[in-house]
Amino acid sequence: MHKLSKQIGVRITPKLYALLKRITNARGEDISDFARRAIYKELADLNFLPEEQKKALGLTAAFKKAQEG
Repeated sequence: MHKLSKQIGVRITPKLYALLKRITNARGEDISDFARRAIYKELADLNFLPEEQKKALGLTAAFKKAQEG
């Protein structure tokens, strides 16, 4: 994995923050991990990631299922 050295800031509502904290605590991760995964999933949806990375995110099966449906 690449060294994480760049930061971004995002403003969210207190309600959304509380929800994120509840979810990430239940998963045993931090909000940064959640946000990184969400960014990767969006990049995959926009076809900016190779198929192997999409598969690692669990997105290729869902994409194929949506196309079939």
